[in-house]
Amino acid sequence: MTAIAQVGPMSVEMDSLVEIPRGDWIKLRDLYNKRDTDPHGYMCINNFINWVQQEPELPVRVLSLNGDWQQEGTFVIAVDMGTKHQHLYFNTLSDDLSPVTKALECLKPSNDEYLFFGFSSRFDPVVRHIGKTFLTKELNFVDTVWYFASKELVSTFTIEAPSGIRLDSLRIEDAETVNEIWPHRSHNSVKVVRRQIQYSENVGAYDETGKLVAWCLRLTIGSLGLLQVLESHKRLGLGNLMVRALSKKINDLGEPVVAPVVPQNTASRRMFEKLGFQQIDKVFWAE
Repeated sequence: MTAIAQVGPMSVEMDSLVEIPRGDWIKLRDLYNKRDTDPHGYMCINNFINWVQQEPELPVRVLSLNGDWQQEGTFVIAVDMGTKHQHLYFNTLSDDLSPVTKALECLKPSNDEYLFFGFSSRFDPVVRHIGKTFLTKELNFVDTVWYFASKELVSTFTIEAPSGIRLDSLRIEDAETVNEIWPHRSHNSVKVVRRQIQYSENVGAYDETGKLVAWCLRLTIGSLGLLQVLESHKRLGLGNLMVRALSKKINDLGEPVVAPVVPQNTASRRMFEKLGFQQIDKVFWAE
């Protein structure tokens, strides 16, 4: 005699985001040891490890899909910088992008809530899917050329400042100056600039009066960024000098030197290419 089982409603297991404890962030970072030029790879994770050591209350969440990150390293980092948008960073070691897509879907981002910060070209369709699925307005994408300089190249860079110019690390009070002429500044973006000055490598050029006239900072993804030269001090080679000086600082840490440049900025692209930087990818911002 055959028993017939009663089949009730099937339970559906829902995907969820599980926070990765701070004590495991180093393990996650080290999974990306061979992805050190990924914008959301080793240097990005290491950046937030360093930042929360110096500012333990910084609202950083490192999240995994259903707690599964140990093999494929799939993660999402959400950071509240006190600005209009939370910053999002994400990656996976897998060629299958469905887990990281599901992880981003779990956030259910809404308009004006998140900034998809500097992600590599292979995630472009993922972010466009999120935009079409969850947003009521079209995402604005900014693409950049992702340049890389080898350790051997950076070791050849020389640092000689023009007469009357002194190179030094930036001061916290320089954040207002840097933010004021930053083309991508936004509400409270000076807070981001302050943290980058306080916690990450940077370089500034000061004239004989002590005025800041040029600078280059390190972004949260570990790259060169916010490169600017005051109009009064252009054509002195200071932009080139800032790139060489900060590149050497990063190189001395044993970390790769990378930089995003918008394609339309032909002057900057010529400068990086003349220095020997090579294009290795495209990197995108979306909000």
